[in-house]
Parts: sequence; C-alpha cells; structure tokens
Amino acid sequence: MKKLICLILTVLIATMYTACTDDNNGKIKISIGFWPEASQTSDINMYNEWKASFEADNPEYEIVAEPYTYSPETVAAKGNQGLLPTVFQTYFTEPETLIREGYIRKITDQLDELGWTDKMDDSMRQTLTKDGDIYGVPRDGYGMGLFINLQILYDMGEIDKNPDGSYKIYDDSNNPLYPTTLQEVTALCEKVSESYDDVYGILILAANKTGGWQLCNLAWNFGAKDLQIKGADGKWTANLNDPGMVKALEWIQDLANNGYCYPGASFNYNDFPQKIGTNRVLMAFAGNDYLSQPITGYNFSKDNFAFVPMPTGDGTSHYALFGGTPYVFAENASDEQVMGALKFLHYIGRSPVIDEISLSAMKKGFDVAEKKGMPILPTIKAWKNADYLETAEKLENDYINVNYTYMKDFFDTIHTMRRAESPNYCQEMYGILDDSIQNVLSNPSTANPSSLLATANNSFQSRYLSKINK
Repeated sequence: MKKLICLILTVLIATMYTACTDDNNGKIKISIGFWPEASQTSDINMYNEWKASFEADNPEYEIVAEPYTYSPETVAAKGNQGLLPTVFQTYFTEPETLIREGYIRKITDQLDELGWTDKMDDSMRQTLTKDGDIYGVPRDGYGMGLFINLQILYDMGEIDKNPDGSYKIYDDSNNPLYPTTLQEVTALCEKVSESYDDVYGILILAANKTGGWQLCNLAWNFGAKDLQIKGADGKWTANLNDPGMVKALEWIQDLANNGYCYPGASFNYNDFPQKIGTNRVLMAFAGNDYLSQPITGYNFSKDNFAFVPMPTGDGTSHYALFGGTPYVFAENASDEQVMGALKFLHYIGRSPVIDEISLSAMKKGFDVAEKKGMPILPTIKAWKNADYLETAEKLENDYINVNYTYMKDFFDTIHTMRRAESPNYCQEMYGILDDSIQNVLSNPSTANPSSLLATANNSFQSRYLSKINK
C-alpha cells in the first residue's frame, strides 16, 4: 500500500511539473489567450518581437500563442477541462462568476511582490477583488457615451463650422450644441425623421445582451437606483422594474412609436459600426473603447464624429456605465506561470512600471496602429501612479489623431459620472432585459413596459439570484 501511495504521488508530481514545463526544453510555458488572430499580421509581428525580448531576458519561460476570444457561453467548456490559457481577457462583469465556478485564480501575492497592487485604479481593483483577494489585472476601462455623426448634424443645420473647417459644437458662450438630455435626443430624432427618408435618429440595440446593457445606463439616468439590492440578511433581490427602468423603456417605446429609431428589434453591438459607418443613423450609445470600429470597418471619417457624455433623463441623474477589460489567470496556472504572465504584461506596455522596456512597447503599439491607419483615441487608464499617468498621457497625446474637442467633455466627466455594472449574473441580467426591449420595439403601440419589466424581474430573481441566496 505504501509503495502504491508513493507511486501515485510520484505520478501526480510529474503531471503537475509537465503542466508547467515542456518535456523537450524544461521551460515554464505561458499560454497567451489575447494573442492576435492569424489575420492580424502586423499585430502578430509586434507580439513576436515582444515574445523574443521577454524570453531573452527571462530564459526560464516560453511564451505560447493561444488566441482565445472569451464568451460567457463557451468558457465552461474550456474551464471544466482545465484548458483555459494561462492568461486571457474577459469583461469586468465576469470575475464574480469565473471565481464562483473555479475557472480563475487569485494573484494577490504576485501583485504585492511586484508592487503593483496600490498602483491599480481603485474602482477597477475593487471590481477584480473578492474576499480581500485580487483576481485580475485591468487592461483598460471604458465608459458609455453618445456617438454623434457631426456631418449629418451639420447638414441638418443644427451646427455650423469654424473658420478652420472643424465643426462648432459649442455656442459663443461655450454651451454645448449637442444633446445633454434624452428629451433633446428625442427632439433631434424627430428632426432627422423630418429631414430624411432613409436616415434615422438613433440605433437602439436589443440582442446579444447589448440591449439590456445599454438600458441599464438609461435607467440610471432616469433616476433608477441599484438594480440588484443586497438585504441586511445578505440575500439579493432583483429590482429590474424600478420606476427609472420603466421610464427608460417607455422612452425607447416612444422612439419606436414615432419611427425615430432605426427599424428592427434584433440589433447588437456589431451593428453599431455598420449603421453609423454607412451614415444610416445620427446617434448611438457606445463605449469609448469601440469608437474606432465604424472608421476601420466602414471608412467613416475620423473627423466627423463627436463622443459626448450620456444625456440625463430626469434632469438630475448623470451616470455613465463603466466597464472594461481585465486580464485574468486560469485556476490551474502555477505561481511561476502567473508571475511570468504578469512580467510579460510589462513587456507589452500593460504594467504600471515605466522604464525602457514598457516605454518601448507602448511606442511600438502606437506606431503599429498608426501604420494601419487606425484612429488613435484617448483611453481610460488602468493605473493611477503619477509617473505612469504622466508618461502614458504625454505619449498618447503625441499620437492622438482625432479632434479631441469633440470628446473632451466625455473624458473630463467620466470619472465623476462612472457607475459600475451590477455584481451578480450581470450578462444573464442583460439577456433577460433584451427580451423586454425586443417586445417594445416589435410592438410599440401595445407593449406595456411596466408589465414586461415585472416579468423580467421575476425571471431574473428565480433563475439567477435564487442561486446565491441559498
């Protein structure tokens, strides 16, 4: 029996070792899930340069390309088999679920050892923290705002141009000429309807969880409070039929009833670039991390759009849904693999440390984007230490190739307006809300927003929140 136990232990140890190393060269393998796809030739060349530099300085490691696009629907297939990459990207809504399902691991000790913990943006760190431990590193953040086609706005006579040919989006008293309330959005949509036969005021999303995602932000700006409420007993209650949420859905219903929004009840986030990029809609809600898509995908002019703060619905509520992309680490990754992956983030310019390595990588990223003809826009930074912010912002300003005036108000206000997404089963919640929006868009004259949201609320409570209330 003792011999059998010893044999089993030997096999287990050998298995654990080979999981971290290659049988042929004895190196610690780090699989990179955010490696560019095969079609992204210039990006792959850039990553190969970073890989070569990292491996030369850290010969105990081997970087392995393993492109993986995260999806809430498919992550279980890899997670349950222990096949997730060492490090991969997800959404800020996902760590709670990934932790609960045992797919990702904590990295607190490694962050502390590197001295990165206190340099992380406070809000992003909180999102990635569970029971005092940190489970990821933020890549960047995004805030939701309103995308406006300035060419259409100008053609309608709503704005003029400055002597230099740029659009004038403020009056002589520096008051914005873009909509700051959802009622003003509706009024603009009406003018578009009167001016064009084949152009619409706004695109409303309603599929692939993007409708519910945007509806939540609209609800907050109509005065909605928390959409998931934690009681004194620690149990969670759904609040998807909050009066502010009802008002938000009624606002969408009014748009649909009057033919102000692009017709259809099945649009998702991938439809945003196409409808905006082909000048079919004046406005759309989006995250600032997605603004380049109409430009790169549909040759929309980078000089013809503004990105402004989310409009208020009740006149006093000013919120921008805040999310982002974190790097997370597979549950079966070893401490050595985690440390190597974090160090590799430094070699691609995604760490808070400013030195020759990270600065070179950051410049390389901008140079490649510039050569590809991509719009280079401001970003919401993942780190808060002064030396990082000073260097990153200065470098970014050297490369930005859009008119910053058209988005200055968004970036000036995002840190005071931003509001985190709901904590539990957020993507599933968005999916349930999609159904309510689809019903309103499909049946605008007969749909009952209050009743639809009551049904959605009961469904979310029974199907999801009940799981964590046991």
